[in-house]
Amino acid sequence: TLPARAHDAKGPNGGQLTDAGKYHVELVGKGTRLEVFISDANDKPLPATGFKALAILVIDGKPQRIPLQPEGADRLSGPLPGPLASPAKGVLQLTAPDGTVAQAKFN
Repeated sequence: TLPARAHDAKGPNGGQLTDAGKYHVELVGKGTRLEVFISDANDKPLPATGFKALAILVIDGKPQRIPLQPEGADRLSGPLPGPLASPAKGVLQLTAPDGTVAQAKFN
């Protein structure tokens, strides 16, 4: 059982933090890049290797699909078509290295 977590809490990298299945994901908009940091149920950061994700976020009033791939050892990243609203609204589909899929909602 995972501990209860308030949706869209502030994460260690300054982004929105929420649950995605057995993982915690933090969504960070940095200019024209979207970054996602993944941690386990105990908030221990996990390497991004082997993970992939698809974010569907509302940007400028329209849903935008943003594919994310590992960038460096600690994050997934992809291009943003415009500035990310704060707080971001949308969903993130996370595929783990073992093929399991989890979803996170950002309100």
